[in-house]
Amino acid sequence: MENSLFLNFHGRIIDHLGIQMYQSPTAAIAEMVSNSWDADATEVKITLPTHDDFSITIQDNGIGMTQDECQNKFLTVGYDKRKNNAKTLSRDLKRPLMGRKGIGKFAGFGIASIITVTTISKDTGEKTSFVLDIDKIRDSSNDDYINTSKLSIDVIDRLEPNDELKPKHGTTIKLTGLKIQRLISADFFATSMARRFSVNAAAANFYVSVDGKIIPTENFLVQSEMSFPKDYKSNEKPEGLTEIDKDGWGTEMIGDHQIKWRVFFLKETIKEEELQGISIFSHGKLSQRPFMFNLTGGLPSQNGPEYMTGAVLADYLDEFDEDVISTERQRLNWGHHHLATLEEWGKARIRNLLRIWKDRRAEEKTKLIEDKVSDFSSRIERLAPSEKKVIMTALKKLASINQINAEQFKELGNSILTAWEGGRLKELIRQVAEVPDMDSEKLLSMLIEANTIQALHTAESVKAKLDTIIGLESRIKNRELENAVRDYIANNPWLISPKWETFAKERNVGDLATEAAKDSGLDKDEDFNGRVDLVLASGEHLLILEFMRPGLTIDLDHLVRFETYVDTFRGHLESSTGSRFNTATGYLVADKIAKKNPAFLKKVKKLKEDGLETLTWSDLLSEAKRQWQEFLDHLVERSPNDKRIHALINSETLKVSESEKTQESTQQVH
Repeated sequence: MENSLFLNFHGRIIDHLGIQMYQSPTAAIAEMVSNSWDADATEVKITLPTHDDFSITIQDNGIGMTQDECQNKFLTVGYDKRKNNAKTLSRDLKRPLMGRKGIGKFAGFGIASIITVTTISKDTGEKTSFVLDIDKIRDSSNDDYINTSKLSIDVIDRLEPNDELKPKHGTTIKLTGLKIQRLISADFFATSMARRFSVNAAAANFYVSVDGKIIPTENFLVQSEMSFPKDYKSNEKPEGLTEIDKDGWGTEMIGDHQIKWRVFFLKETIKEEELQGISIFSHGKLSQRPFMFNLTGGLPSQNGPEYMTGAVLADYLDEFDEDVISTERQRLNWGHHHLATLEEWGKARIRNLLRIWKDRRAEEKTKLIEDKVSDFSSRIERLAPSEKKVIMTALKKLASINQINAEQFKELGNSILTAWEGGRLKELIRQVAEVPDMDSEKLLSMLIEANTIQALHTAESVKAKLDTIIGLESRIKNRELENAVRDYIANNPWLISPKWETFAKERNVGDLATEAAKDSGLDKDEDFNGRVDLVLASGEHLLILEFMRPGLTIDLDHLVRFETYVDTFRGHLESSTGSRFNTATGYLVADKIAKKNPAFLKKVKKLKEDGLETLTWSDLLSEAKRQWQEFLDHLVERSPNDKRIHALINSETLKVSESEKTQESTQQVH
């Protein structure tokens, strides 16, 4: 046998190679773990970088490869092990295969420049070790990564078939020349890795360890307040639910396809973005990261998603002849006709579960309140029957607001009774009792109404914000779209949205931003001036802002470049030890955007789902002005006789006319 290997390039691999798809260690290594599963491994040992050895090793005890298999399968880029049957099983253990596109083995190039493969065949005992160097591959092919000739690969070790080596079968992949700049937190990495697979390790005889420790499984049963479908009452069960197993997984049919699902509502809000929402797995591997089945607005409970986590097991999604799962296994192609029924099912289930959770929380809290209301029982008994009803209803409405704890409720309850007994604020208390769905925002509005002085102070603050927006509009009209505007936004993040009021300029991620710009190629991009303009932070959340140069129209290419940068930035963020940030979203703002281009609009919509907004300066400022003007108008309406508030509204420039509002709504890109 000739002691040499070569690399075959298939032209289609230009779209799938994955170097830009796998910017985070978790995503890249997860692909290699999937290959170990497909190779019938029972153990996968992952070793993370240390100060002494800055490399990553993935070692498994799978069936390994002969030299011929190295050539014909591993080194044939785009080789499809499921070419003739999407439901193909693994060779020995008959596992449903996770791999499909034949490119995940090269995911390592997303985080390293050199991949060293050492494999021992279970069948022959032959050993083959070779090196893939991305720099050599680039030098040996044209700019499109397409080469019709054979590319020589360095074989560094080769042993002929040997029966004594057969028991040592398996494959080891070592990644060197790492692009990450810091050590990886083993605990964080292990938890993130666990969330990418739904495999029951014990049942499947498949164990993955990180630095010698088996990766954990999330014990949501311990943390959860409710678990569905197990906690359905008899009158709540959906018609399509056929069975519930001992672990709480429910079985349903989506058209002709069977799925299993389980949803938890935790006792506390979920802080980690990787857990908020419903994940979808196919054959044990993540296909869709946590999301809410594309639901927008009108939810039975606005804060319920913050407590919700769960999973859907839908193997059939990975069995279509046409692939509906993205290359990096992060999202499904929800525009595909195969997914329409699943999406509608998910929306209906989530709405129903949020409604049940909200009602039960209110019931539980009301019961708790009824016990605490006993402190006021003697006072309530002195009221007329009709008054009792109003007071009790108002207390129950307040009880439904999750943000109000027991101590705060006691204080509010006492204030309500005192005000009622004194003949004050009776109308306000009746409003609290009568409002259909009480939430913190509505309660805040009513409390503002009850205190004119507070309303005045609030109005003054809102007017100042409107004046600031008008000032920024003036700067934009004068083409001041450089440092002045950037500083303006940095000092006034609420301009983007009122919810960004807690954000401030973050200086501790400057190196990460620079690294991301270099690795994504943005450092040489003239349209982006070689870097992003601004990074803001609030809590665990980062906001990436890019203000395009004056007169530039954002096109599809700009969107792709901005997406690549943010994905790269997220990858670097994940690999940072001890980083306090776990979420990064972005805004791309310019004078004009290509609103007439269907492909562009489709991309804008997709990016929005991934936390990346694209809009014009006009859209940005119009929306900000509308929201604050609405708040100011509300204050005026609630205090119609207060001359001090009316005195603030002395400029017609603050008013957004109905025609302007209509125009703004039609210009928004959705």
